[in-house]
Amino acid sequence: MGIMYSRSELKIQQIHREYSEGTIITDHSYQRRSVWLERDKIRLIETILLELIIPEIYFWDAETDADTGRTITHIVDGQQRIIAITDFIEGRFKLQKEHLIDEGIKELFADKYFQDLDSETRKMIWSFPLSIIRINNHNNKDEVRKIFYRVNLTNYSLNDQEKRHSHSWGKFADLTKEVSDLEFWDEYALFNSGDIRRMKDQEFFSTLILLARKGIIDQTTQKPMNDAYIDYSNEYNEYQEDFSLIKSWLEVFRVLYSADIKSFIRKRTQLYTFFCLIDYMVKNDISITDELKERLYDFVAKYQLFENAPNDDDFNNGYEIIKKYKLASSEGVNKLKNRKIRYELLRQYVIDGMIE
Repeated sequence: MGIMYSRSELKIQQIHREYSEGTIITDHSYQRRSVWLERDKIRLIETILLELIIPEIYFWDAETDADTGRTITHIVDGQQRIIAITDFIEGRFKLQKEHLIDEGIKELFADKYFQDLDSETRKMIWSFPLSIIRINNHNNKDEVRKIFYRVNLTNYSLNDQEKRHSHSWGKFADLTKEVSDLEFWDEYALFNSGDIRRMKDQEFFSTLILLARKGIIDQTTQKPMNDAYIDYSNEYNEYQEDFSLIKSWLEVFRVLYSADIKSFIRKRTQLYTFFCLIDYMVKNDISITDELKERLYDFVAKYQLFENAPNDDDFNNGYEIIKKYKLASSEGVNKLKNRKIRYELLRQYVIDGMIE
């Protein structure tokens, strides 16, 4: 028998109330993060003000308390819309004119918060009906994950990491989550809000686990990452060993870090190479001396100067390593060959002291 479902309508008022009370929830074990920008939220509210159709929202009544009858409903698809509506009602954004499309809506509602709207308009929003597809509660969470994986009703298609997160679970996914929960990442703010919103930070953490597990590998396709999520889903004997290794990398990072290199390592290509260097240092018990740190800072300073130079010919003398490194950072950055070139050049410069 296929997955059973029913169709109905719920007013925004009821959805907002249950979402605020926590009886309608987002399950972050498979749902992606909120990715809508304020512009997208404003245009959804504009659609409601125009009283046009909004795509269906998928709910799943996951569990009901036998004593109280209280049911916890999961948002299978539609969290972006529900968050946008809730944020507007609760005054978290206004209808910026520059993001509105309809001229009539601009004239009536531009730059207004929900509380600034006239009473009739607010009543209309509260009573606006949303189409609901309610998945039969006899289905299990794995089946619901599959539905979420396939259903994508916004302009934001799931990226590769969001797909893995939506239907992957197991030990590799658990370790990615455990690495991401370390306070280190908040402390050093190596990922911007866009990266975090689209789970690019999670993808990088998974890449670090692959570095710990397999060393430098080719990642020009998603296959190595997808395989890891599958291969290490049930059995991952080196879980704690790899987690400990990554935590040891972070301690070395702290010692090597300087504000002078922050802009350099905020680029994921360079951050990956930096961790390759740190991995070599940890595994070979390399002492961190002032001279080593100075060579690292010197390398970064030269690279940044060279990267921003209008004419490479101005750097003919003494910049051969930097030139080679830049070339390996320009295209095909996830190819095994280019990853190894960057790592070996950085290691030669910083560890071996081969300035040129």
